[in-house]
Amino acid sequence: NSSAIMVSTSKRFLFGCIALIGDIAIISHSAKADQVYFVDGGEHETSQEYPEHNIFILNGTTVSLVNGISIVAPSDGKDGEEAVRVEDAFFHAKNGLISGGLGVGGSGVTVTTNRNSEFQAKATFEEGVTVHGGDAIRQTTTRGGDAVQVLHAGSEAVFKGGVFTPGAGCTVQVCGQPTSTGNSVQVLNGKATVMGGKFNGNFFCDQCDIEIHGCVELKNGKITGNLLDGSRIDVVYDGSENDVMIVYDDSVCPEKQEETSSATKNRTFQSTTLRLCIFSLIFYLSYSKF
Repeated sequence: NSSAIMVSTSKRFLFGCIALIGDIAIISHSAKADQVYFVDGGEHETSQEYPEHNIFILNGTTVSLVNGISIVAPSDGKDGEEAVRVEDAFFHAKNGLISGGLGVGGSGVTVTTNRNSEFQAKATFEEGVTVHGGDAIRQTTTRGGDAVQVLHAGSEAVFKGGVFTPGAGCTVQVCGQPTSTGNSVQVLNGKATVMGGKFNGNFFCDQCDIEIHGCVELKNGKITGNLLDGSRIDVVYDGSENDVMIVYDDSVCPEKQEETSSATKNRTFQSTTLRLCIFSLIFYLSYSKF
């Protein structure tokens, strides 16, 4: 009967139907805000602003944030509503602005996967992107939103650059008691690879893998040093040190950079001196004939 057919219909098939109806993305108008779904398994680039929107990237689809586009989650959604949700799909944030639900402590970007999915969930962040968690300014909100959160094994966030700022916690005046600020990066059972970027908040890890590249160290609950892109990192780390792997590269250590700079200056001086000597010798030989 018809009810049995509906029960047996797979989630993937339904997403495929949605994609066919809407071609590329479906904009679902709700009482809370506009929700945009990218579900067709293709590759897309952002070409319009998304104020008061939630973006869902699903089903092996790839979306690139380009053209300086802004994605700002609604301020009237439920507690914890993110601006971008990457589920069993791929997100490449090249440049632009992403902000979690302002006022409701929403995350900027959530990367997650289903256990039985055939797709990996992955988000990559480049130098030109800025990500904010939403501030917590309502009584129903527990704390500020994370800039980026990674959930479940098989999900990964790769940081090559960008700026990541968590949302602020609620105040005593509004919530009756202060609540905590969010994290710049929160990883629960997933993976984060950090090669660059500026992080204005804590790293939180629970049974996760965090791989950090550069001249960095983890000591006394803090990650400090220089990342591969030259950015300085100085963040509190909340989690097991066994979950962090440092991929050490002394080429970005301050002393190495000073040595390189000194060597370059020395070579420049030697080259200039040599040219002056040659010029002087030619001048001398030319006039010595007289």
